[in-house]
Amino acid sequence: MRAAAREIDPRPTTWHAELIKAAIRMRGTTLTKLALDHGLDESAVRAALVRRQPEADRVISLFLGVPLHELWPDRYDESGGRIRHVRDENSHDRAGAHRLTSGAR
Repeated sequence: MRAAAREIDPRPTTWHAELIKAAIRMRGTTLTKLALDHGLDESAVRAALVRRQPEADRVISLFLGVPLHELWPDRYDESGGRIRHVRDENSHDRAGAHRLTSGAR
């Protein structure tokens, strides 16, 4: 292999779900127990590994001592505020998807 200069990606990366699970386990608890200990549904912390779950996200962040924006830079800004993703307006035409196929419009 030839030696090539690698560019460093300036974008922050999200913690991999398996790293979060391992970090929680290494601190002596389970995902389910962490959720239940904080009054959440038993699956809330597991769900947070794949999609935004504000309460569970915060529980994980506090438990690990890692800011939300470091765990999930695609979900939260540096102040802990939600990052909203804008969808292509043409990709989800709800009004058009629910029109009757026969009869007057």
